[in-house]
Amino acid sequence: PRSRGLGDVYKRQILIIMTTFIIGQSVTDQDSISSEEESATESSHNLYIMFDQERGNTDHIATGAEYSFSLIGDWGSLQDTEFSTSLAGNYASLSDEPYALDGNFHTQFDLWANMGLSPFFFYDYSFDRSLGLINRHNIAVGAKKKLGRVFSISYAIMYEMEEYDSTDVFPRHSLRPKVKFVLNDGAAVIDFRTFYKPRVDDMNEYLWENELRISLATLYELLSIDFSFNHSFNSRYDENDVLKPEDEWDYDWKNDLAKPTYYKSTDYSVSLGLSFSM
Repeated sequence: PRSRGLGDVYKRQILIIMTTFIIGQSVTDQDSISSEEESATESSHNLYIMFDQERGNTDHIATGAEYSFSLIGDWGSLQDTEFSTSLAGNYASLSDEPYALDGNFHTQFDLWANMGLSPFFFYDYSFDRSLGLINRHNIAVGAKKKLGRVFSISYAIMYEMEEYDSTDVFPRHSLRPKVKFVLNDGAAVIDFRTFYKPRVDDMNEYLWENELRISLATLYELLSIDFSFNHSFNSRYDENDVLKPEDEWDYDWKNDLAKPTYYKSTDYSVSLGLSFSM
């Protein structure tokens, strides 16, 4: 018999608590440019690892990892400039049948990162089995504008190559408003951003992504409580019924057969965890 569908697994999961270990490293180098000016750079490394396994009546495994690196500072005449890169991946299976396999790589260069106007360049690569996305490449240039202390907005033009059943190459807009509150000297951080990404040649086909991050400090200096919520919408699956491969169909236990399953346009994820910084 086939394994249970994902819906059965999610029904028995009320809360997913993940522990995130963040390994942080900060390096500062100072060089004298003149008798009155100095330049400094700071780097940081972050590593996240997750593993969950069940055996017996339920055979389930979920793994994930994420690494990020950033370098920010004054690079000669390029003041307050940031380079960052990150990569992540997830895999999950139920009764030895994979139901999640995704990954992404991102690298970005921001000129005058924390100033009023910041031009940037980035490259993205991603794939996601659950969405039927074989791969997606993005090369983009754009700029970010700060509007006050908590609000900023950015725009980029992206040249995208994506592959589902076939490969398509086209330009895409990317508009991103962002609101960030830092309270009590960093004891509480609330960060919300939304991305609207329509195709240039067809505004009715778009991606919409929302990210909310809340971090609360505790009495222990190195420990914080982190909450995150992610929402994504793909108009590709909103009005068109796109059938998943047969080996990914849900199983109807009442009638003892697999039932045709279609890709959904909307995905949500919620996590609550602890972060340790060292």
